Amino acid sequence: MISIKKVGAITALALALSIPGAVAAETTTATVPLNTLTAREQAVINFQNSITAFRTAQAARQAAIRPLADAHQAAITAANTAFTAAIASVTTQEGRDVLVTTRKNAITAAHTTFKAAVDALGAKPTKPTKPAKPGKAEKAPKSGN
Repeated sequence: MISIKKVGAITALALALSIPGAVAAETTTATVPLNTLTAREQAVINFQNSITAFRTAQAARQAAIRPLADAHQAAITAANTAFTAAIASVTTQEGRDVLVTTRKNAITAAHTTFKAAVDALGAKPTKPTKPAKPGKAEKAPKSGN
């Protein structure tokens, strides 16, 4: 009968003898770097970098538009306030029509100025497109048995 100590010693000896052979076998094969990326993985990384750049550009554009929008809103508020103050003292329809036209013209001028200022900032940043997913392999046709 073989004791447990002998079985353990035989197992350890077998492992010790097999490991150098395995290490030697591994060193003779060509090594492939583990950090190579597939084209799809590289495309995803490029897309993520593009999205980050897009979001930064979008935030910068919004930061540039904010003061323009505030000035636009202030001009509209001023036109409405002037209209409200002046309409109380108007007694004729012609006077009212002049005030309405003046208010409309002031608001239109505010819109035109805002649009021109936004257009002067340049085109909006374009959102990058997602990389295409690899297509599925076509199935072999079934044979009719």
